Amino acid sequence: MILERYRPLIAGALGKAARLDGALSVLVGYPLGLTEADGSPGPGPSGKFLRPSLVLFACEAMGGEVEKALPLAVALELVHNFSLVHDDIQDRDEFRRGRPAAWKVFGEGQAINAGDALLVLALRIALSAELPDSARLSAQETLLSATLRMIEGQALDLAAEGKALGVEGYLSLARRKTGALLGCAFVLGAIAAGRPDLREPSQTLGEELGLAFQIRDDILGIWGDPAKTGKPVGSDLLRKKRSFPISFALGRDPGLSSLLSEPERNGEEILRRLAQVGAKAAAEEELRRHLGEAERLSWELPWPEWARTEFQELLGFLAQREA
Repeated sequence: MILERYRPLIAGALGKAARLDGALSVLVGYPLGLTEADGSPGPGPSGKFLRPSLVLFACEAMGGEVEKALPLAVALELVHNFSLVHDDIQDRDEFRRGRPAAWKVFGEGQAINAGDALLVLALRIALSAELPDSARLSAQETLLSATLRMIEGQALDLAAEGKALGVEGYLSLARRKTGALLGCAFVLGAIAAGRPDLREPSQTLGEELGLAFQIRDDILGIWGDPAKTGKPVGSDLLRKKRSFPISFALGRDPGLSSLLSEPERNGEEILRRLAQVGAKAAAEEELRRHLGEAERLSWELPWPEWARTEFQELLGFLAQREA
């Protein structure tokens, strides 16, 4: 599958890219899993590597050389990790990938420095890609624009806490927060393969995949198994997140809003009301809709048969993943 096909290559390149001296060495290495807080070796890079894998997949599927896309893939993974470090501070999440979050280990100020360094490192790595000048500049602009759009999505997400978004408002937010970087992944792959003419369908395909990924996250954030997600039951409820199931339910049961303001006290009643309006089923149907749209859009791209087969496997994984 795509996530396994490129993982060793990405992990090796990520380790080299994040090898820094001085005070930033541990601050950058810790959230990537490369070091422990004391500077000793960490458990190694973790996470799914979805975004960088899609960069390399898109490049190879369009006839490009994976090695030329690798710096762009690593840059995108570094941007993703920058966002996670800062998001954990903003959302007060104490754990990330089974370890204490960077802000819990180093304090908020140093975690901000860690996130900032990951972002700048990403931009520097992207500039090292061995591509024609015009392609390298286009890739850098693509990465910057997607990062800004992702940050906008996070800003909208924080502003939405405790408010009624509606399903369309939620999808607009998620298309930025999650869809932007997944869209960027496919575009970076196309640029590295010398196919900038496929930018638009690549972007749209990635955004649809991003919406599906986020909605599955939303389902797991309420009904996921804590042993697999690493988060408590109903974690999104406790954080008062306006996820897809909540946005859907509020449109059918406005009275739910008062219960959501005190999730610690009202958890069981909230879950009962969500079941009553069919929020989980609606989220699962929306997930299938975006996966179907991503599959449809993939046929607009000139992929060989092996790529179509692996993409189908990825869609199946995203529909059923439990963490």
